[in-house]
Amino acid sequence: MGCGQSTTAYSESQRLRDKNAAKDEIQRKPKSTYANFMSSHNARLQIEKESKIRGATFLSNGFLVATDYHNNSLKLFDSQFKYTSNMEFSSAPWDVCEAKDSANTILATVPYTKQVHRISLVTVGNKTNLEDTGSFRTEGFCWGITCFDGGIAVSVKVATPTNVWPKPPEYQVHVHEYDGTFRRAIVYDPNGSAFFVEPKYLNVTYDDMFLLVSDYKLNTVFCINNEDELIFAYAGMQNPNGIAMDENKDLHVTSFFGAQRVHKVGANGKYKDGLPHDESRPVFPHCVCYRKKDRIIVLTTEQSLEVYKLVY
Repeated sequence: MGCGQSTTAYSESQRLRDKNAAKDEIQRKPKSTYANFMSSHNARLQIEKESKIRGATFLSNGFLVATDYHNNSLKLFDSQFKYTSNMEFSSAPWDVCEAKDSANTILATVPYTKQVHRISLVTVGNKTNLEDTGSFRTEGFCWGITCFDGGIAVSVKVATPTNVWPKPPEYQVHVHEYDGTFRRAIVYDPNGSAFFVEPKYLNVTYDDMFLLVSDYKLNTVFCINNEDELIFAYAGMQNPNGIAMDENKDLHVTSFFGAQRVHKVGANGKYKDGLPHDESRPVFPHCVCYRKKDRIIVLTTEQSLEVYKLVY
């Protein structure tokens, strides 16, 4: 009897180890990719020793604007990803998005000056430049930014009072009017718990109905409606970074970690596919942006723009 019990216990334990080993093996061998690599473009200028590309967005004309955190600048690339021009700030910019209220205009966050800048594309002859046309202050260090039909959402780290208990969360998402007027803060979920720990990037769903928030510390991407109710939470990726959604309502999420550096997530918040990490040309993506006209996604690394075409 004792021997039989011991054998059974051993068999169950062995089966569990075998099951976990098989699961690990599957994770080490990612599924076939849903996007094909097309090209890589250097985002570091020849005069620069290094760069740190953090945010990027496409404009309606097909151009791309990227933030260089190390060189305190915005960089403009044409529709073929050829460098065109840049604009320098007094401090490092983090994220950028296309404005919804004005053509050929972007909004960029500069965290340590606590400002959101409005930048216009100005073309003189054959040269297109970036021109700072105004800014507004935020209530804290501002990081991720997105624009929707009703205004601007910014993730901020605010100063919290030391003599208040419980302390309000440091990280919040603030909603502003297009002119910068503060409208409201997203701080707590409907249950009264803090929504965020460290939201790094923001976006909106393709139809502009819901806000998307990538929380690096919570390992979660949140989809939230106008009443701050949770539509879904995707927790299938370690330390998510940039997020972008295509017209099929598929969400693309980037990370430095895992066998797949980009996950494709359905409108229901469920994992659908992934972009495998290629050890021969390792990519550590910060943000991702999507261009509808040719169905490509661009991943930003420290020094490059990595271009992939969606297969399906």
